[in-house]
Amino acid sequence: MAGAGLAVASLTLPASALLPLAVTGGATVTAGLSAYFVSTFYARSSFGYPLVTHIPQTGTPSVALTFDDGPHPETTPALLDILAQANAQATFFLVGARVRAYPDLAKRISDAGHTIGVHGLNHRTMVLQSPREVARDLSEAERILEDTTGKPLSSRLTRPPYGFKTWTLCCTLHRLGYTTVSWSLDGRDYDRQTPDALASRITSRIQPGDIVLLHERPGDNTTLCALPAILAYLHERGLACVGFNLE
Repeated sequence: MAGAGLAVASLTLPASALLPLAVTGGATVTAGLSAYFVSTFYARSSFGYPLVTHIPQTGTPSVALTFDDGPHPETTPALLDILAQANAQATFFLVGARVRAYPDLAKRISDAGHTIGVHGLNHRTMVLQSPREVARDLSEAERILEDTTGKPLSSRLTRPPYGFKTWTLCCTLHRLGYTTVSWSLDGRDYDRQTPDALASRITSRIQPGDIVLLHERPGDNTTLCALPAILAYLHERGLACVGFNLE
């Protein structure tokens, strides 16, 4: 648009006036592109489409713990045991290829009553895929999940890997009928930190309605070790740990 405006201006303005316009126009375009680029990596960017960053509060104050990137035999069974001991529900955003590799674990998640969402077929960055590729990958991942668990996906939840989004991706997910879920509290369990530091980061910040981002990380037991303390804190504060119910 800036280029078109300069072309029109060149027909009516003297050459001496075009350079400042060109500089200003270039700066405006650069700033616009930079803002769009930054928005791509911001978890709460919705680009005008529905995006869930908090869970509704009705009755008992509640929060949602979400775990990305599973299932995996090094992490999923332990996570499920810890959650069961605390009588807590969670949401697992699963990768289709890993569900295919570990179907028993995906079924165990479902049978325990936890909510399942789609985290892509192969954990590819969706913003680098065409709408057709996104549709094909999500459809295949959803088919694998439903065949494995024997249940349709509730609310058809999805979370793009890394939380990266663009206008095109948000439009595509909305058109395909998915509910896109982000988060309001990032545990940053992908950073180097101790279980105590992770638990402290979450418990010092968490509020009713928060969606907490956590991960299944084979080879790193930080999240597993921190989770009992997090769940104990939620219980003490009277915060229910629930799966997604967006109705």
